[in-house]
Amino acid sequence: MTRPADIPYDAPAVERGVGIFETILLAGRRACLWEPHLARLYGTLRRFGLPEPSRQALEAAARRAVDEEGLAPDDERGLRLAWIAVAGDLDAAKSWRLDVSIRPVPESTLRRRSGAHVVTLPSDLRRDSPDVKSTSYFAAVCGLRVAVQKGADEGLFTASDGTYVEGTSTSLVAWNGGAPARAVNGALPSVTAAAFLEGGEENLPLTAELLRSGALLCGSLTLAAPIATLDGTPCRVTGAMTERIGAFNRRLLSDPALGSAL
Repeated sequence: MTRPADIPYDAPAVERGVGIFETILLAGRRACLWEPHLARLYGTLRRFGLPEPSRQALEAAARRAVDEEGLAPDDERGLRLAWIAVAGDLDAAKSWRLDVSIRPVPESTLRRRSGAHVVTLPSDLRRDSPDVKSTSYFAAVCGLRVAVQKGADEGLFTASDGTYVEGTSTSLVAWNGGAPARAVNGALPSVTAAAFLEGGEENLPLTAELLRSGALLCGSLTLAAPIATLDGTPCRVTGAMTERIGAFNRRLLSDPALGSAL
């Protein structure tokens, strides 16, 4: 893939982590949940009144990246779209740059799919803008490092009351006896979780007890995956939850309504 131009050392993206991004699963040339991902990206930029890339330019850049990668139909990769601030005047369109890249799905992410082993992260690790998919990702990077050091493949952030919010790169869903629930607040609006839940969800305090009675992670590259253990203690994985996860993952990778060809 063509190497992008260097970024100045004092660029807001470098010094402050200023940028918005989306990571999208590619199954061959098929971008899973393409439209919802773009809706979240553009919605965030418009919410803050920031310049935005043209839809035409973004789609063209994504197609070029896929062309260069030469993916087979059953290849899976992560397509990253990053809109980053490379100069100080954040109101000027010329201060922003679109970077598009294709990356392998990390091994830790692939391991989650068959049953995720998760740990509770220290309470002082929290994302700085929880409802924004921002490149300011310090807490998430450190959180995953903590999880790996403990022999897990995902770490869960907690709220001030000790209830769970989300993973470092995944959404957290309690199975809740077949009435799925997400955190009351403080979590990123997850594109994958929204597709899995199809509008049918509750908002509840996600306690350790609730998660251990059955829970799952949702993420662009993780797909939907059951949680096998929380802090080393097994979590219940019911047949109904397994069936729904499997059906969703199959649809995500094949249903025309859940993806777009690039």
